[in-house]
Amino acid sequence: MPAASDTSTLVAERRIPEASSVPAGATVFWARRHGFQWPWDPLFALHCAATVMLAGGFTLALALHVHADGSRAWAMVLGGEVLLLAVALALDAAVILRNVEAREAQAQARNGAYEFRRGVAVIDVVSSECGVCCMRAKIGTRHCKLCNKCVAGYDHHCRWLNTCIAAANYRLFMAFVICALLYTLLALVCCLRAAACAASDLLRFRHALWSAIGAEVLPTGPLAAITVTGFLLVLATFILADTAVLLGLALLLAFHVRLWWLDMRTVDYLALPHRLRTTSSWLAT
Repeated sequence: MPAASDTSTLVAERRIPEASSVPAGATVFWARRHGFQWPWDPLFALHCAATVMLAGGFTLALALHVHADGSRAWAMVLGGEVLLLAVALALDAAVILRNVEAREAQAQARNGAYEFRRGVAVIDVVSSECGVCCMRAKIGTRHCKLCNKCVAGYDHHCRWLNTCIAAANYRLFMAFVICALLYTLLALVCCLRAAACAASDLLRFRHALWSAIGAEVLPTGPLAAITVTGFLLVLATFILADTAVLLGLALLLAFHVRLWWLDMRTVDYLALPHRLRTTSSWLAT
């Protein structure tokens, strides 16, 4: 029978590195199956909250503008925005739920005694054997320490989606980025137009605001001013947030277009020395 010290050593060896998206005290037998699996990365929780808040806010702002404008063209724009939102949310869920684990790893028993070491790759560079999944990894397969599984065609681990981006969901990921970019661009244009209309004709904007919420009699005095001012502040917040999201998505899309040009994956690009990550590497091929 092993001593108590030997047992504690064995348990310590079986634990995986601590992270915000890894359960406390998790061992090598734990693995993330999809991005919705608990625990969530804080960035993924922020992604979900921002999606609900911004999507709802943009759609509400545009709906109010359509109600005030009354034009058929803007009603079609609202329909297009809602359609883009539905497609983006569907692609978002598809990326998060897609199983990216290597098929060879799914059929193998795990090595419960494997000890993670900082700076040491889980997959042996000589034999290509994974110390956790007990399989011979193919070219392009990496063991993600945050998901604790071998991922085929590994590109990177996305903390915003709480899952790995790899060969199985990379095209869905890019489609989601493009669709989300188009949605945020359209939402920004609509919010700016709504703000411009409010600034040019405040009385008409007040009528549209109160009729949109079902008020039969327009209030006067401080209540009316506070309500309109509050809505304009919320609209300004949405514009600033949408601009930030739009810039982030545009940079992300440009980065992956660059990787496509260089015929590289994110993990390989980040492994390059910093001096090789300059714009001159566009001509490397």
